Amino acid sequence: MEWAAVTDRGLYREKNEDAYLALPECGLFAVADGLGGHLAGEVASRVALESFAAAMGCWEGDDPVTALTRAAAAANEAVYQLAQTNPEYKDMGTTLTACILRDGELFWVHVGDSRGYLIREQEIAPFTRDHSLYTEFLREGQLAAGEAEVYPGRNVLTRALGVEPTVAADTGRLSLEAGDVVLLCTDGLTLHLDETDIIGVVSRGMVAQQAEELVRLALERGGRDNVTVILIKITA
Repeated sequence: MEWAAVTDRGLYREKNEDAYLALPECGLFAVADGLGGHLAGEVASRVALESFAAAMGCWEGDDPVTALTRAAAAANEAVYQLAQTNPEYKDMGTTLTACILRDGELFWVHVGDSRGYLIREQEIAPFTRDHSLYTEFLREGQLAAGEAEVYPGRNVLTRALGVEPTVAADTGRLSLEAGDVVLLCTDGLTLHLDETDIIGVVSRGMVAQQAEELVRLALERGGRDNVTVILIKITA
């Protein structure tokens, strides 16, 4: 396995409210995109990943999807309790997209609008679904795909960690092959790059160079948000 992670504040944000977790010795990776005023967003993403990592550790034992679900619940509780007991953190929350790689499989958990992609032989497919008003309306046929840029609720989340006492996390598993690339990213990347752009970058160079190039392109095309990328290449 080869991996690389890059995060950047972007061109317009005062703070970087994104955070990432990389524990390659455990096969555990995650990204989080915090939301809330003042320092709340960056606190939410950091606390969520710290709690998630503490709950997961180098997982051994029971079903990995169950372990990921429990860890996401622990992260949700940590952020929620902090927000309830500190007025300056009121209404804070965060996305979470995380995975663990074991024995040729990828197990994942997801809340919010960060994303996970599997890239295989010049084909890319998301394995997560955005928890946003736009995505919900699109699925229900209330919006056309081309209306994304003008829809005012595009970035309104329908689920996030820490906003409610409990949260329903999506989970799943994928079989991996040598040469596959897993991408975890916050919406600062997909705001500016589409799937064709991502394929173009990931098809050349080393993993570290690819991660840097993805972030560089997001900044070059506007850098309107914090951007975080984790790339994981399966080598055997």
